[in-house]
Amino acid sequence: MITSVQNQLIKDLLAKKSEKNVICLDNPKLIEEAQKANCNLIKILSTNQGDDDYHIQVSENVLKKFTNTVTSQGIVALLEFDYKELKPPQNNFLILDNVQDPGNVGTLIRSAVGANFLDIYLLDCANVCSDKVIRSTMGAIFKCNVYKIDKSYIDKIKSWQKKIYVADMNGQNIYKQSFEKGIGVIIGNEGHGVSQELRNIATNLISLPMQNNLESLNAGVSGSIIMYQINYGGK
Repeated sequence: MITSVQNQLIKDLLAKKSEKNVICLDNPKLIEEAQKANCNLIKILSTNQGDDDYHIQVSENVLKKFTNTVTSQGIVALLEFDYKELKPPQNNFLILDNVQDPGNVGTLIRSAVGANFLDIYLLDCANVCSDKVIRSTMGAIFKCNVYKIDKSYIDKIKSWQKKIYVADMNGQNIYKQSFEKGIGVIIGNEGHGVSQELRNIATNLISLPMQNNLESLNAGVSGSIIMYQINYGGK
């Protein structure tokens, strides 16, 4: 059992944990789902003795260095998360444009999976491997295709010739629209909305009706409502 945070292996793993493509999970169910999704397992730290080379037995104080939870479940796994190889969507899809709040990114990924928007394209968003994003997805991130794109990919999206919807105060009321399959939704930055580059490829503007002089909803909330209405509205 390793009991010191000064142990060189522990120092190396803490440094590894800070890398952008590494996720740290302290929930046995999520660890199992991540492995089923072919995330590359680096190490498992546990207060119990493991039975293979991936397991390291550590004390509780060492384990706490890898998790923010108050009550530990006695296990932490470090895994490498790989974005999917870029390809066109197979069905409804979601584009997140510069969404910076980890909670919003996680919520939108979780809602996208629930609404069957299984292809998710991220442009300059919060790191999906951060603890806040992973916790907000509640494991949904391992049930979808997550792609990382840059602005050079926008022309490729346009070439798909798909209907792409952007929420806009001047758009058509979403509850008075009917939707086909294989369409996209763009959710923009919390403060500035969708960039002009992506607005230029949008084919449709939709709006969420508001009462009591409210201008808009939180990005995570509005995006979730839009995706669920598109997939389930009127069914």
